[in-house]
Amino acid sequence: MRRRGNTNEGLEDLASMPFSKLEGKVYEDLDRRRSGKKMRFDLPIFSIKTSHVNLAGLNILESYTVGPSTIYITEDYEYLMHDPPLTPEERAKLTDIASKLLFLMPASVVNDERKFDEYLEKAGLRDGRFNHFLKREILGYGPLEPLVMDPRVEDIIVASSVNPVSCMHSDYGTMPTNIQFTPEETDRYVEKLVHISGKSVSLYRPLLSIRLPNGGRLSVSYKKEVSPEGSNFIIRKFPEKPWSITSLMLLNTIPPEMAAWLMLLEEYRKAFLVCGAMGTGKTSLINALCNLIPERSVIVTIEDTPELRLVHPNRFSLVVRESATLDDKGEIGMFSLVKEALRMSADYIIVGEVRGEEGRIWAQAIMTGHGGITSLHAESPQAALERLLSPPISVEKGALKSLSGIVSVGRLVLRTKGKLVQRRRALNFYDLGGNLEFTPLFDYNYEADSFSYNKESIIASNTARRMMMESGLSEDALLERYLQRVEFLRRLREISKLRPEFREYSAVTKAVWAFQSCPEGFDPGSVVITGDGTLRSQESLAEEVCNDRERHYPTPLPTLRRLRHDGQDPPAEPDSIRGWQRKRSDRSSIEGSRSRTPP
Repeated sequence: MRRRGNTNEGLEDLASMPFSKLEGKVYEDLDRRRSGKKMRFDLPIFSIKTSHVNLAGLNILESYTVGPSTIYITEDYEYLMHDPPLTPEERAKLTDIASKLLFLMPASVVNDERKFDEYLEKAGLRDGRFNHFLKREILGYGPLEPLVMDPRVEDIIVASSVNPVSCMHSDYGTMPTNIQFTPEETDRYVEKLVHISGKSVSLYRPLLSIRLPNGGRLSVSYKKEVSPEGSNFIIRKFPEKPWSITSLMLLNTIPPEMAAWLMLLEEYRKAFLVCGAMGTGKTSLINALCNLIPERSVIVTIEDTPELRLVHPNRFSLVVRESATLDDKGEIGMFSLVKEALRMSADYIIVGEVRGEEGRIWAQAIMTGHGGITSLHAESPQAALERLLSPPISVEKGALKSLSGIVSVGRLVLRTKGKLVQRRRALNFYDLGGNLEFTPLFDYNYEADSFSYNKESIIASNTARRMMMESGLSEDALLERYLQRVEFLRRLREISKLRPEFREYSAVTKAVWAFQSCPEGFDPGSVVITGDGTLRSQESLAEEVCNDRERHYPTPLPTLRRLRHDGQDPPAEPDSIRGWQRKRSDRSSIEGSRSRTPP
């Protein structure tokens, strides 16, 4: 008997078969498949994997929801997921529906969430649980969807099929979960993740590090080619919204006094480095510190994974290109990108992380007057300096004299409300002297979880001396500028507690630009963030509302315009807002206050 399923003729028959007949054949073959009969035209049976928790005998520290799933954090620091419950009959029905949909659904529907929802609605699926599981299995990340969608989970770790999946929680550190894959499931899951990222993995190239569709970083090892225990992978997540400097100050990650000093360094185009162990928040801190760079600066960012999300108008983003061939040709690495950045007349060259010879080129860049920020994996400033001087980076000692200092960040375990939680802290800024010696300018008290500083130490630092020599400022003038920025950032932190819009990255950046345009008397509390993200003074916004009302009401209201009609001056708009809103050729030099004459 001829096996039509394995011949071109059989395939042509399937291709020419009417859709209604093909659909009936699919259903028939699935039913036979479940009955155990061998088929000549088999379809894969779709597996729906869910997680459930028995809370009996568990001490729960915290619980919260992620979509329809509930997350429980136990006293033993376990991360337990509880999906919506399904009966055995419902699970069988859902598996049947998923298998048919996977075969019959057009590709355009699979790649579009809106069309996918419409397709399910046309198919008559009204059960929210079914829609949730179908969507997460076909469009999402399957059983790991709650981990991927949980904003407090930073890394997802699948080391092997022998142990449960683990996750790195922002508050509780690394914790095991109640999900575990078989070796076959791990292989299929790796294949799925690589496929949705538009790449391929094979026994020839079992190691892969790629970017997921949601922006996360995926590192995989496929099967047993290089890992005796089989496939494994790590998903490193990045925040959906970038951290602003006010968000980090609210979390006590960095104090306003240290942020103000770094703000001053950036305004004078000085270079500094952020060092710390893995997972200490180096990139997040760099992204937040970019809030403080002046508006019209030309900035080039260089990364292997695009994590920095600046809103500056003159920002160039360069990202490493991996090789698309088996012989690794066509790669554009960090070294080539940093060399290219030197030709772009940039005010700031920001490198996400230096690991090799690109660090040497970056050091040459800051010697020629470019401002710069980068990060380095090192447990201390001394270790960071040794890494810079040693192969493969091999920076010359003379080049490091242009480095202003090093910000040391760490992940600490603190006790809060009876619970042990992990917190990130910018522990200190170490000023770098002419002989490459370090001088700490701030102090962190672990017991009180607080920071302190000494103004005299800051003004006496090597970097402060360089800034005074280059700008001609006296000690008192430089100290006054520093204290202005301290007061501004303190005020910004207090306002953001009551007005959440001042925690948004774009709004914070624009508030900083407004301050830098006119530092004297600028108060962020006097501005309003409009719907399009622009900053307006409260007085000008109120006047606009009054004008709009007068166009609609025949009787003038007792507004600012009434005051003008009566020959009285309206309340003066703050000088800082007027200075910021008018166009200037030089934003670093602002004219003095000018009186406002009513029309």
